[in-house]
Amino acid sequence: MTLKQHLPYLIACLFLVSLTKINAQSSSTVEWKTLDGISIPIPPAHHPRLYLQKEHIPDLKQRFHNPKLKPILDELTKMSQETVLDDGKVKTWREYTKQQGVTVESELNAAKYLTTKDPKIGRKAITDILTKMKASDWPQVQDIARAAGRLMVSGAVVYDWCYDLITENEKQEFVVEFLRLANMLECGYPPVKQTSVTGHSSEWMIMRDLLSASIAIYDEFPEMYELTAKRIFKEHIPVRNWFYSGHAYHQGNAYNRVRYSADLFATWIFDRMGAGNVFNPEQGEMPYYWIYSRRPDGQFLGSGDVNYSRSGISSLALPGLLAGGYYQNEHFNYEYEQRPNIASIDLFFEFLWKDTSLGTKKPDDLALTRYFGKPFGWMIARTGWGDNSVIAEMKINEYNFLNHQHHDAGSFQIYYKGPLAIDSGMYQGSSGGYNSPHNKNYFKRTIAHNSLLIYDPNETFESMGYGGSDKSPTVANDGGQRLPGNGWNPPQHLEDLLNKDYKTGEILANDFSPSTTAPDYSYLKGDITEAYSNKVKEVKRSFTFLNLHNDKTPAALIVFDKIVSSDKSFKKFWLLHSIEEPKINHNTFEVTRTLNDDSGKLITSTLLPSAEDLEIKSVGGEGKEFWVFGKNYPNEPTRRPDVANERGAWRVELSPKTEKETDYFLNVIQITDNQNKKPLLVSKLEGEKTIGVQIDDRVVIYSHASQILETDFSFSFDGKGTFKILVTDLKSGNWEIKKGGKTLESKKVEETSSTVYFEGKKGTYTFVKQ
Repeated sequence: MTLKQHLPYLIACLFLVSLTKINAQSSSTVEWKTLDGISIPIPPAHHPRLYLQKEHIPDLKQRFHNPKLKPILDELTKMSQETVLDDGKVKTWREYTKQQGVTVESELNAAKYLTTKDPKIGRKAITDILTKMKASDWPQVQDIARAAGRLMVSGAVVYDWCYDLITENEKQEFVVEFLRLANMLECGYPPVKQTSVTGHSSEWMIMRDLLSASIAIYDEFPEMYELTAKRIFKEHIPVRNWFYSGHAYHQGNAYNRVRYSADLFATWIFDRMGAGNVFNPEQGEMPYYWIYSRRPDGQFLGSGDVNYSRSGISSLALPGLLAGGYYQNEHFNYEYEQRPNIASIDLFFEFLWKDTSLGTKKPDDLALTRYFGKPFGWMIARTGWGDNSVIAEMKINEYNFLNHQHHDAGSFQIYYKGPLAIDSGMYQGSSGGYNSPHNKNYFKRTIAHNSLLIYDPNETFESMGYGGSDKSPTVANDGGQRLPGNGWNPPQHLEDLLNKDYKTGEILANDFSPSTTAPDYSYLKGDITEAYSNKVKEVKRSFTFLNLHNDKTPAALIVFDKIVSSDKSFKKFWLLHSIEEPKINHNTFEVTRTLNDDSGKLITSTLLPSAEDLEIKSVGGEGKEFWVFGKNYPNEPTRRPDVANERGAWRVELSPKTEKETDYFLNVIQITDNQNKKPLLVSKLEGEKTIGVQIDDRVVIYSHASQILETDFSFSFDGKGTFKILVTDLKSGNWEIKKGGKTLESKKVEETSSTVYFEGKKGTYTFVKQ
């Protein structure tokens, strides 16, 4: 894509950055300085300035006596008294990062010194943590930088909070140790390694650990803060301010929690230093993505690199705590309070920042559909918030950020009384984890999702930035979406993301109506041509989720696709993945859940391709669970059991029998209970310019060519009673609706929605453009 085509995004980005800067500086109590063309806030000359300032000390003192914080303080006290035993065995980074003993005791003593000014307590904190830092050493195990970074945090707390007791010689010793530990971080020192969009350098090591230490020692060694802050303000903040406007995160429901929490630490740190909120405040909307994707059983819909388990409720404790408290959001605080299982490395911050006066709100008062806009183009529609709610997720993906994000543009998921249309595969298991054969050949790829394949047998997928343990320069040809970044090299920063080949789609329309709180329909359409290689000329997908308000069949999802391949011989596939084996009958198939207390069912009717041109088959079962055109990429659980086999084992593939450049898929998915033996009648409605669906009391009309309808057209349907009619793909402006030669009403069509919704009885309707 050219720079000119990206200009709207660049303008939006510059606006957001400048707006955030203005907001930050307007509420800032610190000096801002420009270094190498980058404006950064300068730590104030006084101490404390890390995590709190002088005016926060009375609150800190009260926290030691707050009954709501007593369980947290008791746990920290217990942790501080634990002895760190070295049994000689090499452990994972999690064990080395776990907080216990001296680090916890020193942080607590530093807090006690701030509130009591007892020099004995302060001196003990100083000598203990400095001794610990000098003696620190770890074996070379994966992700051990996290242990070094967390120790920097403990040292920074003591240095800043006990500053007036530290001798000049000790200050020099602290600086030496901070520099030694900084050199252990994966970002390096100076912190120039890895990317600022994804990866480990977008997590704790820069956004919390290095930032914390550098603020503490700024007076004695300003270089560390200047290097850290310049990178954050030049690279980390602009890209986040850009994608926060979509109210979502791109790294999947496991890694979102880590990376969003790291962002929030930077938010808290800069704000408590006196710089105000340096981020786009729409950062505070992101946790709604989790709330909408939470299933009634407490798990989240699959997204990105995740491990499936039902052994416990998925927690939003840390992001709920940090976002809820900072943005004073009771919905987020509810998520935190429901499962306040904060890890040991973050427990001190729970004590420090938990807002004990903030209330909680269940999600029941939220609208049932939420749209997550540019640069995502995602929508989640629900029929409710209770145990029998249907949840449908629909994705366009305007950009692919790589790393833990999958190649799932145009994918969907459905949950009702169990996972029905699923994201298949699993992150960590017998195949390995990141970079494993299963991960890079199946799980991350389009073939593992409910999306579209266009199979060119000669296509190769270069994986230069993601070769894995076998160092292979290519990965399997799954017939799916290309690997952005010149072979899976992640974007370094916002300019890289916008000006290279990470763009994968375009949102064409989105709408949910007529009620914004409990809509009858939720509509999303996108162009995902850019997600694929030049094997395609055009790929468009439309989603229409219908809340049928019917106890037996509460909802339906209509998926309408247009694919134009560059060669008619390239076979096209429409995919739907399931846990249990699907049952196929002519042009319909059923997916049911019968195990693990699940009891939902999907009934899919294929209206296009026509029955005589439709090839429909199931793929899966033992030895073919994760099948990629001739090879299986198995992955069995090793960390914890996947009790319901949510990684899946089956998929349905729909294909046209005849070779054509242009093909259409029109599928109607009824969502019901596995005991329902009477599916709703589904009919195809064909007009000269339109194609449509009639189901129950609903009629949905699309442009037959998936293009915008700009001139007059008509469509007809039969049946008894009054129908709710949704017409899509309309050009913006005024349209006149006629029936029997009489004008019924005029409707204004918005460009963002391209829809009209009204009620009427059977007959022929004509739309006239005004």
